[in-house]
Amino acid sequence: MKKASLAKVFLVLFLFFFILPSKEYKVSASYSFDGKVTASILNVRSKPAVSSKALGKLKKNQVITVIDQQKGWYKIKSGKTLGWVSSTYVKGITWNGYATASNLNVRKSPNLKSNVLIKIPKNTAVIVEGKDGSWLKVFVPGKKVRGWVSASYVSKKKPAAPAKTLGTYYVTADILNVRVKASASSKIAAKISKGEAVQVNSQSGSWSNITTAKGTKGWVSSLYINKKKPLDNKENSTNKETKIILKDNSNIRTGPGTHFSVIALEKAGTSLVKIGEKDGWVQVKTSKGKTGWVAGWLVSSAGSGLKGKVIVIDAGHGGYDNGASGKIYKEKSLNLQSAQELRSLLQNAGAKVIMTRSSDKYFSLSQRVSVSHSAKADAFISIHYNSFSASSSGVVSFYYSSSKDRGLAQSLHKGLVSQTKMRDLGARYGDYHVLRNNKQPSALLELGFLSNPKEEKHIGTKEYQKKAAKGIYEGLLDYFNS
Repeated sequence: MKKASLAKVFLVLFLFFFILPSKEYKVSASYSFDGKVTASILNVRSKPAVSSKALGKLKKNQVITVIDQQKGWYKIKSGKTLGWVSSTYVKGITWNGYATASNLNVRKSPNLKSNVLIKIPKNTAVIVEGKDGSWLKVFVPGKKVRGWVSASYVSKKKPAAPAKTLGTYYVTADILNVRVKASASSKIAAKISKGEAVQVNSQSGSWSNITTAKGTKGWVSSLYINKKKPLDNKENSTNKETKIILKDNSNIRTGPGTHFSVIALEKAGTSLVKIGEKDGWVQVKTSKGKTGWVAGWLVSSAGSGLKGKVIVIDAGHGGYDNGASGKIYKEKSLNLQSAQELRSLLQNAGAKVIMTRSSDKYFSLSQRVSVSHSAKADAFISIHYNSFSASSSGVVSFYYSSSKDRGLAQSLHKGLVSQTKMRDLGARYGDYHVLRNNKQPSALLELGFLSNPKEEKHIGTKEYQKKAAKGIYEGLLDYFNS
C-alpha cells in the first residue's frame, strides 16, 4: 500500500474517534421543561447510559426539571441532584396560559429574529410545554401551531368573561343626562345626544345602567332609550312620504297654525301620509286626497299602527271583589271606566279589542289569562288602581318576563307619564298571575292611589280617565311601531 493511501486511512480514523461527536450524545433540543416521574423508582445516572454510575434515585410523581435531552435520555435537575434519567419514565408537565398582548407573535424559534408563524389575539388560550430563558414553547390548540412566545406576554390567570349586557340601545331624547345614581336628583356624569348608541348593563325600575361610546358608566331614564336605531337625516330624506298616525281626533287645517281654517276632522288612530313639516306642524294628505296641516304633537310615526292588532283589556277585580277602596271610589268601578275609555280609542284606531269583563262581574285570574290565550293577544293590558298610604302617589307599570313583557310595559308607562303628568314610579318587575301565566305580551298598570284622598279625587275625574286612556293608547302605538 502506498504511503499516501495509508495517510488518508489514518486521517479518517482520527476524525472518527477523536473529533466527530457520537450520534448517541447529540443534543436534540435545548429548551427546558418540568416533568413528573412515572416509575416507582428511577435511577439518576452520571451519563446517558445504563452502565454509568447511579448518582441517586427519584420517587414516583416527583417533579423534576429537564434541562437537556439526548436520544432516550433526559438531563434533569431535582434539588441538588443533577444527572441523566431514562426519558421513558418521565412525563412532561404542561400548563394553560393566556395571551396578554393584543397581537402576540408565535415564532419558529426562541428569538426576535425568528420567523413569525402566526399572531394570536389577546386572551387566546395556549398550552405551555417548556421554556428557554425568557421564551416559552407553546401549542395553540385552535390553530394547531407549535412555536415560541415571549414569557412576558403569557399569564396563568384566566381572563374574566366579558360582562353580559342587555344589548345596544339608542338615545331618543335630544339631550339625555347620564347620572351617577338611579335618581333624577343624582349628579350628572355626562350628557349624550339623540341617536347615540349605548350598552345597557342592567335595569332597575325605570332606570337603566349604561356605558356610553366613550366608556362613561352611569344611569339614564329607560323612557328615553330604545333598541330601534333612529333614522338619520339622510335616511329620512330618502323617504319623501312617511305614514303617521293621529293620536287624537284632529283638525286638518289649510296652513301650519291654529289661525288657519279647518278643512277636515280626522279621528284618532287614522293613518295619513306625511308630506312635509314646518314650525312644529306636519303637512299631510288624507285618505280622500286632501292636503292640509296638523299639529305635530297630535301625531306619531307609524308602521302599521294599531289596525288589526288584537288587544285584550282586563278591567281588574269585579263582582264581589271590590279591589282597593278609597273614600269615594271602589277600584273595580274605576278599572272598568278606564277600560271602556281605552276600548273606544283603540277601536277607532282599527284595533280588535276584547274585554275580559264589560260589566260588574267577577272572573278568576285564570279565566282572564285564558281570554288572552284564546284571542292570541298582541297585547294584554290589566288595569288597576293602587292603595298603600295617604301620602302615596303616582303611576307604576309591571311586567313579568324581561324578554316578552318589558318592552310593552315600558312603552305603556312612558305614554301614561307623558299624558297624565303623574309622579313616575317606573316600569318594574311584578310577579302577578295574569302576567306570570300569560304566554302573550302583557302588562299590569296601576293608574294612581285611592288611599291618597287628594289623588283619589283627581284620578276619579272623567278628564283623568281620558288622559290615562290616551297615554296607554300612545304607548301601544310606540310599542307596535318601534
